[in-house]
Amino acid sequence: MMNDMADRWIQRVTLAAMVAMAAALLTVGARLYGPQQPRPPTGASDSVRTP
Repeated sequence: MMNDMADRWIQRVTLAAMVAMAAALLTVGARLYGPQQPRPPTGASDSVRTP
């Protein structure tokens, strides 16, 4: 039947969307909670300021 075909298509699209969402959440979590570079002290600057 045609309805079974539509159901499978919807299931595949839903599964692909859920996998993409899981990958995005893992990426965001790793970026937020992963190792971070040390920040320079407050007020420190790499460039020389001229008046």
